[in-house]
Amino acid sequence: MDGALQQLLRNNRLLWRGRGGVMPAGGGLATGFAALDTILPEGGWPRDALLELVVPQWGIGELQLLLPAMQAVARAGRWVVWIAPPHIPYAPALADGDVPLNRVLLLQPRRQEDIPWAMEKALHRHALVLAWPGRLKPVMVRRLQLAAEAGRSLGVLFQTRDRGASPAALRLRLQPTVSGLQVHILKSRAADRRQTVELALM
Repeated sequence: MDGALQQLLRNNRLLWRGRGGVMPAGGGLATGFAALDTILPEGGWPRDALLELVVPQWGIGELQLLLPAMQAVARAGRWVVWIAPPHIPYAPALADGDVPLNRVLLLQPRRQEDIPWAMEKALHRHALVLAWPGRLKPVMVRRLQLAAEAGRSLGVLFQTRDRGASPAALRLRLQPTVSGLQVHILKSRAADRRQTVELALM
């Protein structure tokens, strides 16, 4: 491969090789779970991207998985934005997880079609955006991915069904286990990262 191209790939974590390439590790936001950081291409959650979490049902530990990211983002003075969650966030649990509540914003759009608009606006604000949008068309997911990149935000889409191909940069399937969660990478920017890890949750 041309030396200039190799240097470009090394210095820009938004670029990667389509076949067999691996994104450079270490640029991600630590998940708080060392075993998960090990299998994620950037060594943690991607910082400027859309993450899709496919869960069989709400309340299996998906929010606990994101608690360290919420803490880090909020403590850095950035917003943690919840959009259309199925349940009102439990403030004492967030406070117990050291998430500053004055950096948490809850949005409940009146109409389902307003959820993607709210997500796009929030993603442009250098935030952590957690959203439960229901089914989205691929073109809208692509718009949200671009908004996350432009706003240097991490967007998390919670879905109860795996709808197949998606423009989201990272897609994970979560399954409950006796002691926590099984996390399986469905899609990542690194073509060879289709791994599974089991995490213990408190």
